Amino acid sequence: MTSLSAKDYFYKKDYKSALEEFKKEENYYGAGLCSLLLCDTKNAQNFWSVNKNCPASRWGLCILDYIQLKTDKIPTFFQTRAQLEVYLSLFIENNLIEWAQNIVSCCEFFFRANPESYKFIARALYANGYFQLAINFCKKSLRFFYSDPEAFLIMAQCQFLLADLAEALDSVNRTLAIAPSYYPAKLFRGILLEEIEKKRAKEI
Repeated sequence: MTSLSAKDYFYKKDYKSALEEFKKEENYYGAGLCSLLLCDTKNAQNFWSVNKNCPASRWGLCILDYIQLKTDKIPTFFQTRAQLEVYLSLFIENNLIEWAQNIVSCCEFFFRANPESYKFIARALYANGYFQLAINFCKKSLRFFYSDPEAFLIMAQCQFLLADLAEALDSVNRTLAIAPSYYPAKLFRGILLEEIEKKRAKEI
């Protein structure tokens, strides 16, 4: 019988087994992440401190501060782009809600590293069912990137799931006014128009 890899265990959310496999592989970033998700912040710091030259480990050390609302460290533009959404989703999925809230509370500092951070947070909130919060962060993002079709589309999808079809249609129309060939928006608009027609038919 083939044994599972560290990544297999990780995706099954068996972080204890994943941790042991990552340690065997001397993958200290992976071991640190598993330790963090097991709420062992001390071991996470120890693993990530082994190789501070690793960009992912440096990000992890920043996150350890942010979940405690310490904002001395500012991550890089690319670290924030690659990891902010992932970590916020991991915290929500693993019911580490206080840490997720602290990450969101530090959004201004992530914005300093990467001005698209509001949208990254919105995407994670949308993916995890926090639709109204996601809309709020889309609006924050659009204050700075007022022609961002993706932010309008995320907002439209959230409004749709909150049963606000008129607002959703307005948002997706704004998306297509900016990017007429943006296929996800075109596809979503078709779905939305079908739902609007169904609703009208029921009201007749």
